[in-house]
Amino acid sequence: MQSVEPPSPEAAPPLVLAHAIGSAEFYWAVVAELSLVAFTVLLLLAPRWGRGSDVPFYRLFVLGAALLASLITLIGKLLEVWPGHPLFPSGHTAYALTIAAFLVTRDRRWLRVVAPLVGLLAVALVLAHYHPPVDIAGGAAVSLAVFAVVSGGWRAWAARRMGASLRA
Repeated sequence: MQSVEPPSPEAAPPLVLAHAIGSAEFYWAVVAELSLVAFTVLLLLAPRWGRGSDVPFYRLFVLGAALLASLITLIGKLLEVWPGHPLFPSGHTAYALTIAAFLVTRDRRWLRVVAPLVGLLAVALVLAHYHPPVDIAGGAAVSLAVFAVVSGGWRAWAARRMGASLRA
């Protein structure tokens, strides 16, 4: 019987990072990833919007819409909707811009906060060499399409709910 020895630790390939730690691209990549966290925190910890009981549900609804936009971009990458552009469209942009659109729709004052964050994210994605500008534009298009469909669904649901409460 022949024994099989496990590979030695020296034979294992080293971990490969997207960028060398300390390089400018590395720091822009960190900014890009942290901006997604910032958008999620803004959504979940934002001051109450109005006095309705739908506020916690609305936050989860928006988070679900942002994840849906990201999932659509992932499917686009897997199907390679644009040959030669394997990272088209940008999931980072789709996620962040979907949350931003819902925040601004709920209260226009959010525009002062989210517009610079979206701009910073776009710059960080380009400078980190994650995406060229066309990928970011594709992510924005996905985001706005998801926003249009999902916000229409939310308004229809809220109208039905309001109509039911008036009849009761």
